[in-house]
Amino acid sequence: MNNLNIQLISENYVKERSTVMDNVENIFIRNNILLSQDIYLQDIIGSKLYDDIISQFEDYKTAYDAGTAGIAYSDYVDANYLTLVDNYIQPCLLYYTLYESSDDLYMKFTNKGIVTQTSDYSNTIGDEMFYKRKAGFLNKAEFYAKRLTNYLIDNHTTYTKYYESISDYSDNYPNEQSYLSNGWYLKTKGCQFKSNDIF
Repeated sequence: MNNLNIQLISENYVKERSTVMDNVENIFIRNNILLSQDIYLQDIIGSKLYDDIISQFEDYKTAYDAGTAGIAYSDYVDANYLTLVDNYIQPCLLYYTLYESSDDLYMKFTNKGIVTQTSDYSNTIGDEMFYKRKAGFLNKAEFYAKRLTNYLIDNHTTYTKYYESISDYSDNYPNEQSYLSNGWYLKTKGCQFKSNDIF
């Protein structure tokens, strides 16, 4: 089982590569990084590869936290995993994190209920624009998920854990179609509706 505290991207990575402002509290981003890793990334690459990557980064973090001098990721993480994480996983994870973070940044749970954010210096966007922006994040995440999947399929001999058979039902086999939205289409008399129209 993987460590749910190991992040493959940092809060600063999200802020530096998106329109998220520096004054956004890291806790909103951190929770959604971990959620996106656990739900989306694990579904894309499968539990075996995911757990192996997390385990190697955990080894690095343990040494770093212990104060080991002069350590680098490459001392603990396989070079092929570094390539995979830096070039394929991180861009994908960025947009899934933005997708998941959108709700937390748009509205808050308070003792008065669910409220939208307001301040003296800015106005929140309307629901329609919010859902369009959120859909944009999902589209980008799915683009990078497809790119990641194709890379793993093309390089399955390098990333042998990708197709390694799962041992029990607590593991996920890689979902090579995970980048496809779960949109459905209903056509009734005089009405056409797609589930993606909601978002």
